[in-house]
Formats: sequence, C-alpha cells, structure tokens
Amino acid sequence: MSHDILYKLFFYSLKEEKNLFKLEQVSLKEMILKSLHILKLKNRRIQLEKKKENALLYFLSEKGILNLKKLKCRVEKEFQICKKENIRYIGYFSKDYPIHLKELKGPPFMIFYKGYFPNEKELERSLAIIGSRKPEKKYGREVARRMGIFLAQNNWWNISGLAIGCDEYGHMGSLEGKGKTGAILGQGLSTSIYPKENLKLSMEILKGKGFLMSELPPTVSYSSLFFILRDRLQSGMTRGIFVVQTDKSGGALHTIKYSLKQGRKTIIWDPTDIDELKDMDEVLGNRILIENRKEKLGISIEKKLRKKILKIKQAKEIFEVMKKEEKKEVVFHNKTLF
Repeated sequence: MSHDILYKLFFYSLKEEKNLFKLEQVSLKEMILKSLHILKLKNRRIQLEKKKENALLYFLSEKGILNLKKLKCRVEKEFQICKKENIRYIGYFSKDYPIHLKELKGPPFMIFYKGYFPNEKELERSLAIIGSRKPEKKYGREVARRMGIFLAQNNWWNISGLAIGCDEYGHMGSLEGKGKTGAILGQGLSTSIYPKENLKLSMEILKGKGFLMSELPPTVSYSSLFFILRDRLQSGMTRGIFVVQTDKSGGALHTIKYSLKQGRKTIIWDPTDIDELKDMDEVLGNRILIENRKEKLGISIEKKLRKKILKIKQAKEIFEVMKKEEKKEVVFHNKTLF
C-alpha cells in the first residue's frame, strides 16, 4: 500500500469526518478515488493507475476486507501492550504532538514513547548529534561526547538515534553532563533494543529522565528502511543536526539530506586543519560537503542544498549558530569544546 495514498486517505477522511472502516463499499470507493484525485493534482507526474489498483484491492477485495479485520484485531493488541509496558502515545491531532513534525512531508500518524517526552518549549532547545557508526577513535568519539556535555551544560536536549558510534557517544556525553537526551528508534518499543550493545545506554537514558521514541507500533521489529525513515524524525523534531563524522556513503547522509530539505540548521564538524585526519575515510564525507567537492556521495545532495551547510571547529561557533535560533539571548558557557 502506497504511503502517499495512506496519508491522503487519512487526512481526507478526517476532513470529511468519515470513518474508513465503517463506510459502505460504494462510499469507501468514492473516498479512495477522491483522495487519488487530490494526490494527482498536487503531483501531475505521478502514475496513479497501479496505485489505484492496489488501493481498491486492499480496501475492497474479499481478501483485503479480511486483512483489515485482522489488522483491527492487531491494533487492539498493540494498545494492550502499550498499557502493559507503560508505552505512551501521541496522535497527530493531539495538542502534545510536536509542531515541527507536522511540517514534514510524511509526518507520523502517531508517535510512541517511554520516559519523559519534552514539551514544545523544550524542543525549541534541541539538537541531534549524529554521525558514523565507525567514527575515527581519537577525535570522532571525543567530539561527539564533548558536544553532548556542552549541550547538557547549556540546558539543550540532544535527540539522536542510539546507534553505535557518534550517536552513542553523544548520548553518553549528555548523560555525563547531567542533561537531557532522547533516542528515536527504528523499531517498536516492546521489541529488544537494537543494537543490543546499547541496551544499557537506553536504560540510562530513561533513568536520566530522557525518552525512547518510535513512530512504529510496539511489536514491529527493526529494519534498514525504518532506520532511514527514523532519520527524518531526528532532524524534523529538533532545531537542527550536528554531524560529527561521516564517510562518503554513511547513513548520516540521509539525515543531512532530510535536515537540509526541512530547512533545519545543518552543522558539520570541520576537520580540515587536523593533519592526522587528512586522508581518513571516516571524515571524507565531511570534507566533500564542506569543501563542496565534485566527488560523488552515496546519497545525492543537490548543490543548492549543500550551500546551506554550516561548518564549525570550536564551541564558540556552535554558540553563535544556536543563539540565532533563539528569540531571546541564550547565555552559553564559553568553554573550548574541541
């Protein structure tokens, strides 16, 4: 089932105040076709025939109707698990739904979380520390950790992804600095934490009054696609991202592209003055983006988007970038970060 059609159906049914699961087949078919028409008006290049065939088959065929009944039973079980495991949830139209997530092209219908979920005012002071799963040891881990400490000391949230590497050390720095940190996962919150190496870290995040969050129902297992989709939420929910290190095909590039398209502050650590890192693959992505090289990245990022990338070497530069994001002046501890 095409995600863009689901979104159109979802919002159109809410606008019309009609429950898709209670409509007669004729009315349901009419609503599906109207949603497809709206989709076509917004993107005339889209090929609708196959999408229409799949949508009608999914909702109106005998097999589709049976699948929807099974799905309804599963939904009830998911909510039972939420209650049993203290997993809370926020729907799209809830007053607690993060306003910046609504700006996304594909916002989550619901978000599920454990722990303390920051309010809108707190999210205005949030950044995502991200980067390679295999950062260079001498600088990469330390830059991520110190940035986490720096944000914590200045009462900023670090909302990352619990991945091994830069994410991990950023979370650890936030906790070390007695600050708040949250992790957006590519799995349901009742499944075993992935990566398993960061299970203890996930528990420490909750103990530190942070949160674990997912757009996926509790029993859904992780997959590579979910990790990519998760990346759009890290940048989408925060004021911007800080990229520690990335090679030229790293997963962090997805988040960089999302952040740039979403109009978030996209800040990359500049290692160009460090001779030890000159020929290291771990920072090749940094150098290509910062120096605007013509070398190909694993993910295509348009030239006009690359121009929006900000680079920093020292803490005082982050201070200047973040101060501009606040309506009123923010006093940062003026410490050397790297």
